[in-house]
Amino acid sequence: MSKPGFRLPKKFRAILIFIVIILVAYLLIRMIPTGAQKVPKEFLEARANASPIAQDIVNNSNDLTKSLDQVAQFDSEKKYTEAINFLTKEIDRNKDINQKAIKLSEELGKMATAVPNISPASASQLALQAISSETTLISRLIVYNGYLGQLLEELRLKFLGQKTDGQTIKDLIGKINDEVKNINALNVQFNSSMDKLDGGK
Repeated sequence: MSKPGFRLPKKFRAILIFIVIILVAYLLIRMIPTGAQKVPKEFLEARANASPIAQDIVNNSNDLTKSLDQVAQFDSEKKYTEAINFLTKEIDRNKDINQKAIKLSEELGKMATAVPNISPASASQLALQAISSETTLISRLIVYNGYLGQLLEELRLKFLGQKTDGQTIKDLIGKINDEVKNINALNVQFNSSMDKLDGGK
């Protein structure tokens, strides 16, 4: 004998199957484009301006990460003057990144203003995802700059002979490297969303 168990009445099972079929059909209909995709000129122009700016930020951040290896080498050799001079030059060079971040935020603002005029809804959602990624990129850049300032201060304290935690510099360099990875990943997300938006045309 088969073990007793809960069995749905045939009529009820038929109703459930019918409901599932209706839900699947609904989802399929939702996936079908309901008209030509419309992306306003203002969004496209701002996006064209934002993309190379974001890439410049990523490239400059990656370059600075490589330079930090030299800072770590100076620190291990107790060449604090060289480390401070080298890092100061890198931070001065990083001011260009900050200016680019301001310009990027302006272009993202223009993109956000144009989102309500993007259709269909799936396309506007992709646009919002892209804008969100680059907005978060800017916030990570702010954190990254904060760590750079802390690193310079730690090196300055060492140079003055003040007692500092020897692990702090290594930790700060590690945190800066992590932020650069975040910046890279967020820009990849932005480009991915934009590629999907382009694919919907």
